[in-house]
This record gives sequence, C-alpha cells and structure tokens, in this order.
Amino acid sequence: MADRIAIPIHNAKGEVVAYAGRFPGEPGEDTPKYKLPQGFRKSLELFNIDRAGKEPGLLVIVEGFFGCMKLHQFGCRRVVALMGSTMSAAQEELIKRHTDRNSQVIVMLDEDEAGRAGREDIAVRLAKFVFVKIHTFDKDGQQPENLSAEEVAALFA
Repeated sequence: MADRIAIPIHNAKGEVVAYAGRFPGEPGEDTPKYKLPQGFRKSLELFNIDRAGKEPGLLVIVEGFFGCMKLHQFGCRRVVALMGSTMSAAQEELIKRHTDRNSQVIVMLDEDEAGRAGREDIAVRLAKFVFVKIHTFDKDGQQPENLSAEEVAALFA
C-alpha cells in the first residue's frame, strides 16, 4: 500500500480482514485508483458492517469507502459500503443478518450508469425481506461522498 491511503476493512466481528489502498488524487492511466490485497474477495464483506451492525435505525447502503465515511461523519451511523455498485449473495446475507422484517434500508448508490443498474437489482432483492427506499441524486455523476452536512441532515430528518 506504499504511496496510498490505507483503509482498513473489518468483518462483522470487527476483525481486520484487509486494507484497501486508495491512490491520492487522480491516478495515471496505468495506475488503478484502488488496490486490494491479492486473494481478498470484497464480495464477501461489507465495509463498516462491524460498526453499523451495532447501531439502531435504518440501514444505508452506498458504493464506496468515502461515501460511507462521509455519511458516518455527518451522523448517519448505520451505513455500509458494497465496495462497488453490485451486491453479492454473501453481502445480501450479511444485510439479512443485520436487519429484520421491520427494518428499513436506503440504497444510495452513485448517480451513474453502474449505480443506477446496481440500485435497481439491490432494491428488488432486498425488498423480499425489508422495506427498501432508493435514493436518487439530481445530477449525473453525484455521489454520497459529495453531500454536505446540511444535505445529509435533510435526507435523514
């Protein structure tokens, strides 16, 4: 993770299972924005599930680390990141374990082609066992990490 911002990834028990390395700024053509350890399967984990699982209230699902961190920083403590725009079967099971039939989930993926496709699939799958609301952004390209404290407060008021 040299020359990268290291982001620890914990499992539901709170154990560190990997570090994601984020290239600071915009990477060059041959440099990936994120680097994960060889053999780590992000589809088996939900970023921040160890903290979010201990919090009451609705669960917010976002794509990335920084969207999750931003919402948490602004008071939305029950937030997890898929580490991408799709939800795996293992991630769906983790969500099931941390919710019940009375739970509410907000799917807040990035406002781009991948995010729009992912949120529809996630909503259909999760709606079988929880109440699901899809959050859409007004502008193409907008992401949860770009929200202000006031916008986050308004969303969850």
